[in-house]
Amino acid sequence: MGKNTILLLALAFVLSFSGCSGSNTLAAENSSASDTIETGIDMSDMFTDRDMEIGYDAENSTQITLSADSASASSDAVQISGSTVTITDEGTYLVSGTLNDGMIIVNAEDTDKIQLVLNGVDINSATSAAIYVLQADKVFITTASESENTLSNGGEYVAMDDNNIDSVIFAKSDLTLNGAGILNINAAAGHGVVSKDDLVLTSGTYNITAASHGLSGKDSVRIANGTYQIVSGKDGIHSENADDASLGFVYIADGSFDITSDGDGISANDYLLIEEGEYTILSGGGSVNSTKTTENDASGFAPAVPGENGGRKGMPQEGVQGGEDMENGLTPPDRSQNKPAPSENAEVQDLENDAATEQTSASEDTVSTKGLKAVSDFIISGGTFTIDSADDSLHSNGNVVLYGATFEIASGDDGIHADSAVEIYDGCTIDISQSYEGIEGLSIDILGGNISLVSSDDGFNAAGGNDSSGFLDRGGDNFGTEEGAYINISGGEIAINASGDGIDSNGDLNVSDGTIYISGPADGGNSAIDYAGEGSIDGGVLIATGSSQMAQNFGSASTQGVMMVSCSGTEGSEISLCDDSGKEIIAWQAEKEYTSVIISCPEITEGATYTLTTGDTTTQVTMDSLVYGSGGMNGGRKEMGTKEMGTERPERQ
Repeated sequence: MGKNTILLLALAFVLSFSGCSGSNTLAAENSSASDTIETGIDMSDMFTDRDMEIGYDAENSTQITLSADSASASSDAVQISGSTVTITDEGTYLVSGTLNDGMIIVNAEDTDKIQLVLNGVDINSATSAAIYVLQADKVFITTASESENTLSNGGEYVAMDDNNIDSVIFAKSDLTLNGAGILNINAAAGHGVVSKDDLVLTSGTYNITAASHGLSGKDSVRIANGTYQIVSGKDGIHSENADDASLGFVYIADGSFDITSDGDGISANDYLLIEEGEYTILSGGGSVNSTKTTENDASGFAPAVPGENGGRKGMPQEGVQGGEDMENGLTPPDRSQNKPAPSENAEVQDLENDAATEQTSASEDTVSTKGLKAVSDFIISGGTFTIDSADDSLHSNGNVVLYGATFEIASGDDGIHADSAVEIYDGCTIDISQSYEGIEGLSIDILGGNISLVSSDDGFNAAGGNDSSGFLDRGGDNFGTEEGAYINISGGEIAINASGDGIDSNGDLNVSDGTIYISGPADGGNSAIDYAGEGSIDGGVLIATGSSQMAQNFGSASTQGVMMVSCSGTEGSEISLCDDSGKEIIAWQAEKEYTSVIISCPEITEGATYTLTTGDTTTQVTMDSLVYGSGGMNGGRKEMGTKEMGTERPERQ
């Protein structure tokens, strides 16, 4: 299947969940084909010809020479007052030299297009922007070939008009950066580059150090190519339009990015679309600064207690609203039905209210530290990504669609998270070396790819809510199904090493193809596979190990043979299944100790007898039906009582 075909299918998939509509078309292009599809995304005019053009006519350009505390120009369209240079007319301006404490202001007609060519420029503005676009239709800042240029701010911004200037390059109009040179941007205060319209970058080399965002575009950030090294006190690349939810997107066609951010690496308040490129992102200090703690996870729930609730996250703590990214304006789940009655003791009630207020304030002050984040849909169709993040490495409040890309991920929370759907196509290589939960979404579709993950909780988790980390946040039966939740695996090579459930669906679980190895939990509060709806296997190869206490097998709707056997094994021991002739049909080396094994492959047929070897133990299995063996606890979904669990079912608040 070609890349364009997959992109179209992926976008159609996203639209089916997001309900996007409109007359815009998205053109998916590569060297061999071009297709369009009706979507809410329009790529046909992301970049104009002039955005891509880095040439200029030096002889017919206006020359501006900067000289420490003054400047000179070859045109009356340039007004000079001390170290302030103001450009008032359309044209191309070739700038060179140094300003120790000054700035260039563009104040032209709102129909004018202006090109600034930087050729060995060093401008520092102690109290404002080095380049300030007050008015124009569009401004192009081009670095001349082989030139190195530096723009900086001295650490404060003093108001000079009605605008809140807070970056080294600040534009009230559309702004394009391009060229064949180097641009260094040092923002001791505020942002590196800000456009209050569209921020476009198509070529050049950029070294940006900023106290706040590195690159920020109100309506969009669009990058065609270039080399970017960004160190930022907030997001590395940021787009947000609080006035129009259809704007604030990030589109990256290609480029090389090395981002170290105290906030998110790349953040879009609408959709995030990446086609190619190389990305190295360290956000929030990396996974060593995990947002999860031993007492509470990021969603406001107590940690999992083995044997309680099938190993799921604990009950909601009183007064905690939970929810993901308060800064994005998301409404937290309403748990008013579950709150205890007010205390009769007014003093106690006041203390409870104060604690709740302090907790809410702390949540509002929390900085988002994700690798890549989109409030709307999130699509990656190519590229190489190395991401180490304190919070989710890939995060969407909508849908995540991935194909044709390579990921190396270390996450302090989820490796990949979507509030709605996750879909992974063939061509993806995903290695999650550290995570709280590996891949989480309301629904998960694995259509192909090579996926390897390690998680301290669930490997795959289909659950509702805003990054609820698998907890069924409905205040009711924590073992019931979640509407819209499912996991479908129809291809791929998958290896899961999970301390929680290996694969956990709050709805249905279906496997129809692929090769899946699950090294599930050793503790009795979790299981290798766990589902609340229907579970079936119709194809592929699967070996899953874990605890027998909460073990759950696939259901009777399966059309491929599957066996679940209680047996013990140690880390490194081989699991082998042979048919009645002694021929080995499947084998795998266990990654940790286990007391239960689930095996399914096309060679397992009804009525046949097999020999299962686990370490030094052999077990004869006769397939009286296609599904052999069932967990006494049915994966923790059955009612828990004293006979089976040795404890009373905990009372739910």
